[in-house]
Amino acid sequence: MSKLSFSHSWVLITGASSGLGAEFAKQLGHRGANLILSARSVDKLGRLASDLAKVNGIETRVVVADLATPEGVDQLTADVDRLGVPLLHVINNAGFGSTGAFVTSNAETERRMLRLNAEAIVAVTRHFLPRLIARAEGGFIQVASTAGFQPTPFMATYGATKAFVLSFTLALAEELRGTGVRALGLCPGPVPTGFQQAAGIPASGLLKLSRLEAPEVVDTALGAYEDGRTLVVPGALNSVQTTAVKFLPRALVSRAARLAMRGLGRS
Repeated sequence: MSKLSFSHSWVLITGASSGLGAEFAKQLGHRGANLILSARSVDKLGRLASDLAKVNGIETRVVVADLATPEGVDQLTADVDRLGVPLLHVINNAGFGSTGAFVTSNAETERRMLRLNAEAIVAVTRHFLPRLIARAEGGFIQVASTAGFQPTPFMATYGATKAFVLSFTLALAEELRGTGVRALGLCPGPVPTGFQQAAGIPASGLLKLSRLEAPEVVDTALGAYEDGRTLVVPGALNSVQTTAVKFLPRALVSRAARLAMRGLGRS
């Protein structure tokens, strides 16, 4: 693939109001990218857009949408189209998780998670992909998780959605070979972004050992994307763990994950 520069390129970031999404915005802004920031919080997006424009002199646009609903996805794609900017890169970052036994989970929360973490990524990617192929450049960073490498008891829906994102992205990357369009699956482990608190995940020794700060995760992701890679697992310990599960029986991996989740208090 040709050498990649984000300078003056338009990038759409979903889930941009906090966490990895906000960090992607900051680092891409420093690299000279123009940004379309999307999330549900207009106030947070507005402040982030204003701060980035002041510091870096880049162009920013804000699109408010709830991607956990089909209407929200349609609103996002229509609003981005109406901006009339030459979108070149998409970072599908929006997502959330929950913990606990599936039988006691909130049914609507699980449905929203499925729509946001999986369905929205497919819809957004499908909408913008044809124009990138026509230009033979640009691409997608799809945020999955190390949870996508094995079944995740007590986070069953979340882990399944991230497994979907991982499989979808790797298949898409192979379809895109030779087109000039990139597709990268980003699989971070624990990142202190507020996700854990929202999902009800307590801190633990293992999480503290394997977690990385958001700036390191995003810097690693952008480097992998620039290199044309299709998968990146930031952090040495996370990489070892995700590699090891490939060589173990699935039943054993599932049982070990169950015990680990219980040890973390997620059951």
